[in-house]
Amino acid sequence: MDLYKDVATLKINSKLANQLKQNNINNIYELCHYSRMELGKLGIPNTDINNIMVQLQLLGLNLKSNHAIRNTLIDK
Repeated sequence: MDLYKDVATLKINSKLANQLKQNNINNIYELCHYSRMELGKLGIPNTDINNIMVQLQLLGLNLKSNHAIRNTLIDK
C-alpha cells in the first residue's frame, strides 16, 4: 500500500477530494494525520468524514485519534 497515493484514489466523490486538496491534504498519509474533529473544523460534513473513515479502514488505516485533545478542551 502506497500511503503517498492521491486522496482521489480513495472511493470518495471528487468534490470531497478537491475540498481536501484545498486544505493541503493531498495524499492518504497526510489525511491519516487528521482527526475526525480536525476534518470537521475544515468544514467537511460528518457524512463525508464517515465515508473517509470507511475507505481508510478498508485499507487497514484510520484517522488520527484525538481523545486527549478533546478531553483537555472540555476542561476549558
